[in-house]
Amino acid sequence: MDSIVESRFKEYDKFYDESLYKVYKSIGYPSSWIEEGKNYHHDDAYVIFHPSWSNEEIPAIPLISVYDLFRLSVEKHGNDTAIIFLDKPITYRELDELINQYASMLLDFGVQKGDVVAVMLPNSLQHWVAFLGANRIGAVHSPLNAMYKEDEIEYQLRDSGAKIVLTLDLFAGNFIKLQKSLGIKKILVTNVRDFSNPDAIISTALKPIWDIQKRGIDGTLDLFETIKKYNPTNMVVPCKPKEDVALLLYTAGTTGGVSKGVMQTHFNVVFNSFSHTHFTKIWKRREVNFSIMPMFHASGYHLHTLPTLYQGGTVIPIPMFDVIDALRIIQQYRVNTIFAPPTLFIALLQQLKQRKHDISSLELTVGCGTAVPPAVQKAWYDAANITLTNGWGMTETNCGGCMSCVGRKEKLESIGVPIFSEVKIVDDKGQIVKRGIEGEIVYRGLQVSKGYLNKPEETRAVFQKDGWLKTGDIGFIDEEDFLHFIDRKKDLIIASGYNIAPVDVEKVLYQHHAVMEAAVIGVFDEYRGETVKAFVVLKAEYQEKVTGNDIIAFCKEKLATFKVPRIVEFIDAVPKNPQGKVLKRVLRDREKAKN
Repeated sequence: MDSIVESRFKEYDKFYDESLYKVYKSIGYPSSWIEEGKNYHHDDAYVIFHPSWSNEEIPAIPLISVYDLFRLSVEKHGNDTAIIFLDKPITYRELDELINQYASMLLDFGVQKGDVVAVMLPNSLQHWVAFLGANRIGAVHSPLNAMYKEDEIEYQLRDSGAKIVLTLDLFAGNFIKLQKSLGIKKILVTNVRDFSNPDAIISTALKPIWDIQKRGIDGTLDLFETIKKYNPTNMVVPCKPKEDVALLLYTAGTTGGVSKGVMQTHFNVVFNSFSHTHFTKIWKRREVNFSIMPMFHASGYHLHTLPTLYQGGTVIPIPMFDVIDALRIIQQYRVNTIFAPPTLFIALLQQLKQRKHDISSLELTVGCGTAVPPAVQKAWYDAANITLTNGWGMTETNCGGCMSCVGRKEKLESIGVPIFSEVKIVDDKGQIVKRGIEGEIVYRGLQVSKGYLNKPEETRAVFQKDGWLKTGDIGFIDEEDFLHFIDRKKDLIIASGYNIAPVDVEKVLYQHHAVMEAAVIGVFDEYRGETVKAFVVLKAEYQEKVTGNDIIAFCKEKLATFKVPRIVEFIDAVPKNPQGKVLKRVLRDREKAKN
């Protein structure tokens, strides 16, 4: 690809050239969607991805299962390393044998096509065996958040109907308690040591789990002891990729409230493996992926592990993040791609300031989970000499819905362009607005999931009949076709009648030389209705040397008066979920508890 089409705003009708139609036809994109997009005025807040923005041309998407896609890599790269877990490598061929033994075991347990198998594991070799093994026989893989407690586990198992469970032995007690009431047929357990190098370097973060000795647990089956009794299956399972569900992921979704099971089809997953690979591909050798995003979230599969396996690269699952060990792994295994929350890059920056580390192997670094503050992007580039780009996505969009394409179509302060898909901005009545005007982000593409399990009303409310997904996020589209994220609808602060996006304040806070992390919420104020409160984590060398008034004075120089924090509280850590998203609900609950 040579020439890059600039934007729909500037090209208008010329934007819809032969290359656009060719690519969208090859991937099976509905022509009616494209024609709808052509009806929008060039000044309307609408953009469809142009193929010239991609680093590589995307091939036609095969109508195959997730396992069949993996099997193609086994045939091409059988002797190459697929996964390195706790310093122990496994080839594609060896991994495929484990997957098929696991699949044979599930068949023997009575698991049939469409049945749900639940898994509660950290990122690990075992998790990949479980995911691909279930897909191998047409079963549905449903991971549970490793931090869930008994009530949350019970809800997900009851909603999904899972009767077979694989869990880290540490969590087995939760499932044993629920076994009778939920009719769980088998509980499989594994220890974090079960697939590891005897000489593995164990990080400080992982050591508490590593030190738990492996032991037999009554009422459970040991994973590896059990599957070694089975021969790999050669069963052929027919798959309808656009209908059959491969992955059932639970999320609060676009509407919050009770957790919902997002149904991701085989086609969704295969499509994302293709789109995430060819759009982002700037690495010059086989991909080696530092896999830190948790595998109970869409990011754990799509950013960038399944794309790596699709290419025949190497995935390094990270069960617990440790900054010192992360730098060791990057250097030792010559990692070249990292998709991670901004907090990981902030932690790496702190270490890079203290001592020299070789991170020259890195070729692509992408912030995800939440937008990367521009000040962090600049600091990362200065330290690592590599762009830290932004992206945006949801479980409902199978993660990477939008991203900047490094070297072709990028703008650091944006969250990029839709990846082989469409985005528009609408007002409260659902009508499209003009470019530069803020409104709700709605999204459409082949990566959009099938809907919510057992929740038809919520599905109808979010997944529109014409393909558009209502995201609940606020943003705008500029004249260069870049999408800009403002905030979640529910997080906007209304002070004295002004709408204030916390992210606007947070961007400024991150520019302060003493600030390591920050989060902003609205708190009750008798006069203003709400007022702006900033929670700030100071860098170690500035603790007790910077005051709240210092922070407020800094903000006054860079923000409109109504946006300036009236209250600053210093805290040790900003509460976050495992994807790195700040838990503002926790901060709001703390404030309510004070009153």
